[in-house]
Amino acid sequence: MTDDTFPDDGPEPDRHAARSALYGALAAVFVYPDEETVADLTAADAAEGVLEAAETLGCRDEASQFLDALAGTDVADLESSYNDLFGIPGGDGSYAVVPYEAEYTVGDDVSLAQRRIATVAGLLDAFDLERSPDFAERHDHLALELELMQLLSAQRAASLAADADDRAGDLERIEATLLEHHLGDFLPSLAHDLRETTEDEVYLAAADLGEKLVTADLAAHPPSDVAVDGELTAPPGVSAR
Repeated sequence: MTDDTFPDDGPEPDRHAARSALYGALAAVFVYPDEETVADLTAADAAEGVLEAAETLGCRDEASQFLDALAGTDVADLESSYNDLFGIPGGDGSYAVVPYEAEYTVGDDVSLAQRRIATVAGLLDAFDLERSPDFAERHDHLALELELMQLLSAQRAASLAADADDRAGDLERIEATLLEHHLGDFLPSLAHDLRETTEDEVYLAAADLGEKLVTADLAAHPPSDVAVDGELTAPPGVSAR
């Protein structure tokens, strides 16, 4: 991973649609794995879409390794790896790799951790989104934050395609805050821990692709204009519907 920037050519809506596709694929692999999810990700049309998106963003090698690892995995083995890493705490109550953002970004500051979690929860509410009944994790779980970026980048692509530049700008500012104060530190730190902890090729490839995407995304966005512990909400006119 020697280049931490996106290619700067090509239509903006296409670039943000590509970002959405990669965030969506990564979000899917960081929830508890099942046959359907792996089949969906490795289906020919889905894999082609991920590779096209990665080509647009200059990370085809990482995406190809990610897809190859998924295609070569046994779902039972992936379930076992997920449990070992994220799903079943050890005897001391800790996970091998912690899937929650606040553990990486606020240390032992419980009050700030609560505000960080509330920020993500508030954004879900602002976009009329609810966690699936099957997803019983905290609001600062990696998969949920990745899904938020998938949604925001998809809406940004649609806004730009419709020449709704003000709305696209509002979405850009929300993304900048999520990246600067949440995912920008969280995902690369988690990726480091994955490399130190597991030999599972799927999660190692996801770590490489995720770190490449988030690092380049952070570099491409303007500085956040929201304080680290400030309230983050969708501005008027920005919704998931």
